[in-house]
Amino acid sequence: MNAISIENLRKEYDGIVAVDGISFSVEEGEIFALLGPNGAGKTTTVRILTCQIKSTEGTAKIFGYDVNKDCSKIRRIIGIMPQETSLNELLTAEQNILFYGMLYDLPVREIKKRGKELLEAMGLFHRKDELVKNFSGGMKQRLSLIIALIHKPKILFLDEPTTGLDPQARRHIWEFIREINNEGTTIFLTTHYMEEADYLCDRVAIMDNGKIIALDTPAKLKNMMEREKILQIEMDYDEGVIEAIKSVDGVKQISDEDGIIKIIVEDRKGLLLDIIRNISDRNIKSIATVEPTLEDVFIVLTGKRLRD
Repeated sequence: MNAISIENLRKEYDGIVAVDGISFSVEEGEIFALLGPNGAGKTTTVRILTCQIKSTEGTAKIFGYDVNKDCSKIRRIIGIMPQETSLNELLTAEQNILFYGMLYDLPVREIKKRGKELLEAMGLFHRKDELVKNFSGGMKQRLSLIIALIHKPKILFLDEPTTGLDPQARRHIWEFIREINNEGTTIFLTTHYMEEADYLCDRVAIMDNGKIIALDTPAKLKNMMEREKILQIEMDYDEGVIEAIKSVDGVKQISDEDGIIKIIVEDRKGLLLDIIRNISDRNIKSIATVEPTLEDVFIVLTGKRLRD
């Protein structure tokens, strides 16, 4: 049975199309991601699927329940970790867990048992009696994830779950997501971190301007670039170097970040020599070919970067 089924889903706000007729399904037990830049329509899609707003057109079902008709049933089987935490900062971590657990009509004994397990798993048990206002951003993210899981949902929605976290905290969240998925929970996440989707997900849908422009496994999406190569050049940078490289026939996209120039090129004989010839008067430190990332796929499909 599909955990999520979407057909021709559309959402407009005052004539502005946020979600533009998308269709896809998510299998039970999958980790599935919507990958795209801010404003692509990812959060709007999640809000429709979690009964926070209604779609303008189309249908969406969660384990067979219609999001426009069966919201009371859907809320019992989903967990939500939104971008903005809804924690009460004047309560302790344990009190927040108890409060939200009671909203699901769970027995207090069960809430405390489940809460203890999750607090220990997320490394927060020793802070359970501390006011949430004293927590760091990463600790609040972890507590929000605990609350989303307190009632053992069949499907967990994570909207940009690691935005703003340092790499170590992000990796901690990733490992925990994998653990709960291994226990049988379906995961639906939105992200603009391509490495997050690549590391975690069974399948990825790339979304831009409200549309799904590609959907497959991370490996197959990257295999779409078999006609392109990715060159990475480290060199002394000046304003003219980008234009010098762009002028070479076969250069499709180019970006510069932290002194590293990344170039997506057609796979044609002699192209690398042409590029080197155009920048031979500069200090080239290294040139290498690298494997494509999901961001490279997005660049080829849309002409822009995920974080633009």
